[in-house]
Amino acid sequence: MKQNQISRREFVKGLGAGLASLAAMGVLGACGSKGDVKTSTEAKGTSAATSAAETELAKEALNAATKNLTYTPGTYTATARGMDSDVKVEMTFDKTSITDIKIDVSGETKGIGADIGEQMQNTILKEQTGDVDAVSGATVTSTAIKTAALDCMSQASGQTITLETVAQENSSADWLGEEPEVSENDIKSTVDCDVLVVGAGSSGLFAAAAAAEKGAKTILIEKFSHDKASGIRDTLAACDSSDQKKDGHNVDKNEAINYICNWSQGYAKRSLVKLWAERSGETIDWYQKVLKQGGMEFMHEYDEDLKTNYPGLEVGHSVQYGEDYYEQLTMDKVLDYATAKGLEVQYEVTMIKLEKNDAGRVTGIIAKDAKGYVRYNAKNGVIIATGGYSANDEMLKQLQPWSVEQTCVNYSKAGAKGDGIRACLWAGAMMDTVHTAMIFDRGAIKPNETGKAGEATKGALYWMGSQPFLKVNLNGERFMNEYQPYDYILHAASSQPLHTYCAIWDSKYTEDCKRFATHGCSRVYPHANGAAPVFPMDYVVGMNEKLEQDGYIVKADSIEELAKKLGLPVENVQKTVDRYNELFEKGSDDDFGKESFRLSSIKEAPFYGVRQAGGYLICSLDGIQIDEKMHALDKESKPIKGLYVIGNDAGNYYNGSYSNLLSGTQAGRIATFGRYAGQLAAEGQD
Repeated sequence: MKQNQISRREFVKGLGAGLASLAAMGVLGACGSKGDVKTSTEAKGTSAATSAAETELAKEALNAATKNLTYTPGTYTATARGMDSDVKVEMTFDKTSITDIKIDVSGETKGIGADIGEQMQNTILKEQTGDVDAVSGATVTSTAIKTAALDCMSQASGQTITLETVAQENSSADWLGEEPEVSENDIKSTVDCDVLVVGAGSSGLFAAAAAAEKGAKTILIEKFSHDKASGIRDTLAACDSSDQKKDGHNVDKNEAINYICNWSQGYAKRSLVKLWAERSGETIDWYQKVLKQGGMEFMHEYDEDLKTNYPGLEVGHSVQYGEDYYEQLTMDKVLDYATAKGLEVQYEVTMIKLEKNDAGRVTGIIAKDAKGYVRYNAKNGVIIATGGYSANDEMLKQLQPWSVEQTCVNYSKAGAKGDGIRACLWAGAMMDTVHTAMIFDRGAIKPNETGKAGEATKGALYWMGSQPFLKVNLNGERFMNEYQPYDYILHAASSQPLHTYCAIWDSKYTEDCKRFATHGCSRVYPHANGAAPVFPMDYVVGMNEKLEQDGYIVKADSIEELAKKLGLPVENVQKTVDRYNELFEKGSDDDFGKESFRLSSIKEAPFYGVRQAGGYLICSLDGIQIDEKMHALDKESKPIKGLYVIGNDAGNYYNGSYSNLLSGTQAGRIATFGRYAGQLAAEGQD
């Protein structure tokens, strides 16, 4: 097995089996195999190094947050939530320095977060701060270590030092910053190609393969090593695929176009949505063929024809994994195909800036590898596919603070720092004026915790969060139809006390989930045509058991006991549960209009509950405005020649919310546009 490969059979075995395996899958990202800690002094030119501008800003923030600190000598301890356990940090101080540190990450994923304790200890001692660079590929565990270490520093110094305060020190009114300057004398080498693709995620891989397939000399550069690259998402949306035509569940393209445009309230550029609808079927067929050559199955998924308040469209196509399920699996199938066509892949190369000629055409980039700065000349064009900015806290806070407030767990890809978007803006491109993120209602907090106004809440991934069980506010009152698009649930909760709500269910929950027949990635039983769900029910049971062990899900023998454990008023909860049972028996949700088959009784002990506040942030959805040939547009809406933008870096498609009832809408868009951009660039179509 590869280092970061997880067997499905082992998913529910051992400590952290449930949530830990998510880190190795394309669904979550953020974790990879054991790697080196890249500190601000050690990371010269490596994949963990950010752009020169980011590095300098980070140093300034570090100095501002920790300068002139004095400590009360002693040993202090703190904990913070990691990927699937509470990470413990113990730090010893003298009057002016950190003298010792012990980090316990034994409950984290073996081969990933569990292996970085010693490395982080050495780095924190060397840098004399908890605000050090994360271990590339293990950012969730790294963030927990940093959070706890800064907590220890706060206790010892008497000052408040958190990741948030450090970020505030780093904050400026201009998140964009200035374009880095690189001296010609510092450029160590030059590389020539026809097409340069920046980023080996879903869109970049499709683009690079398509360009190589056309015969163009194509280079794909990736910020991280192969084992830590982001890979390809599981589910891709399309119209007119061969499978859809064969199984009789094809989707009317005009209906799909209208659905997406209406969902965006008209912000989606219809010509782009139409382009996806017209070209997505061919993209899916190509991908299916490539995976089949690699011994993998990729199939259309469709569900029961049920009358529902929020109808979806059967556009989803998903990878059918066997025992092996890890982030780079499908990526490797595409790379095997593309490298056989002549694609060259270079890892641990970080883009610094774009380059243009006097006519305003993009001619290439300046990047940095382990040896220093490199100039890449791209004869036909540069394709930007760096993953958006959802892992950049400062960009998120300034561009969409409402999304930050509705986030409980952020499992964005580690490279989604906004590098590509900033580079395009420095080159004169224009960004969307509305900003949107993909957030699913799958965040859990502990029974004594609540949501936080104006900032993200820290919690754990609770995959069953999108199941339509009874949900009540902190007053013990039902306040919504529990089956809505994922982020609508969070929107409804935003007007409730402390933005916090509780889900309640009983011992029959596995049977209820089957009857609920939810759509898309929330589904935990096979689709109507036998296509496997992202996570089967037995996996979800394992996740729930781990969350119960860690104190997130509570279990009780009576509703009274459950209410007390959740910190809710007993009388109100009992009244709400009684009413909910009444509606179930009646077969009609007279209070909130939920479909009758998505009601459930809460009568059979043991009873379960969990607090929720905010959701699971996956990616940003806004980006650089583009035309129908994937070119970035300048401030006059004219195409910038030689510059193509795809994936989460590209805009003109979403507003306010993600249309999750069209499964794989974003992944399908970025794959389709990635393939198209690669073909256009290979042909030199400016």
